[in-house]
Amino acid sequence: MIELTFKVSKDISTITQHLTDVEKFVSVHPLIYKMTDLGENTYKVFEKIKMGIIPYRFTYRATITHDHNSVKMNASVMGLTKLSMHFTFQREGNVTIINERLTVQSVLPIKNFMVKLISKQHQEMFKNIDI
Repeated sequence: MIELTFKVSKDISTITQHLTDVEKFVSVHPLIYKMTDLGENTYKVFEKIKMGIIPYRFTYRATITHDHNSVKMNASVMGLTKLSMHFTFQREGNVTIINERLTVQSVLPIKNFMVKLISKQHQEMFKNIDI
């Protein structure tokens, strides 16, 4: 498990909306370009990663659940990699601190790559939410 921390000026409600509303999520995420609702908090996620100069597109299923001060996302990518992201929020003055607990489990030797990629994506995503 890896712990990441982000700070944004937006309030908790705005951040939660961006993480749980499909259209808002896609609008701020740097790699996810489409999501379709499959029902029961489950979504088909369409993502594009550039591998060198070649874009690699793939889809996977993810679940998103939330309560007042947290959002949980779980995904299984191609049945080979499981991702778990748990975001919690704390307001301090004019800033919201977002703590993310990220777990990557894979039969492939890609854990370090995935952690770096997701860390960078989420840093960009929260900057986009903060605009």
